[in-house]
Amino acid sequence: MRESMIEWLIERGFAQWPGALEPTRLDALAAQPAVADEAGAEAGDRELLREPWCAELAAHLRTRLVQAGLLEPETAAVQCTLFRKSALRNWKVSLHQDLSIPVAAPVADPRLQAWSRKQGGHFVQPPVELLERLLAVRLHLDDCGAEDGPLRVVAGSHRHGRLDAAAAIGLRRVRGETACTAGRGDLLIMRPLLLHASSKASRPAGRRRVLHFLFGPREIGYSLHWSIAI
Repeated sequence: MRESMIEWLIERGFAQWPGALEPTRLDALAAQPAVADEAGAEAGDRELLREPWCAELAAHLRTRLVQAGLLEPETAAVQCTLFRKSALRNWKVSLHQDLSIPVAAPVADPRLQAWSRKQGGHFVQPPVELLERLLAVRLHLDDCGAEDGPLRVVAGSHRHGRLDAAAAIGLRRVRGETACTAGRGDLLIMRPLLLHASSKASRPAGRRRVLHFLFGPREIGYSLHWSIAI
């Protein structure tokens, strides 16, 4: 399985790791107040890596991924985002690449684009050379079937660099999409430059909670520093 995941990640830009976390650990994660599916909770949160339980989970995942040959040993976890989709918080995401990274402070460098603020933090779009070194890891806290709004990816699109909207749509037309359904405890491992989208959930009683981790090199260059690195 290790070799096939590495091959899929290189060639297709994504790989799935079934049953990566055991049920008891998943139960503990699902019970965390920031994750529990409460009626008034938001659909997402970008700052979970500052929570001790999340930092511990990130370190655990990093160790597993390094052992599997999917991450370099010096890699750090730099962000964890909760995506929460349910009947009360149902949403869709159009086709896109993940181009922004969380950094400690703005710097003046013409190679850095599209500075923004999200939840009080600084984000920027770095050059493709850095984006190609990043790895996103999505941990499913619930089963995610075809009716739960799973991520849809365009296999191999991570090898085409930064794509504008027209090029992205054209590539999807040629290559098609893969729906990444998953079971509870599965990992979806992907390159941020991989084109991806998701539809609204169509199952009224469904629930899809995903912890989306971003891993990258501790030293990122361009005079930038991560806002947090675990």
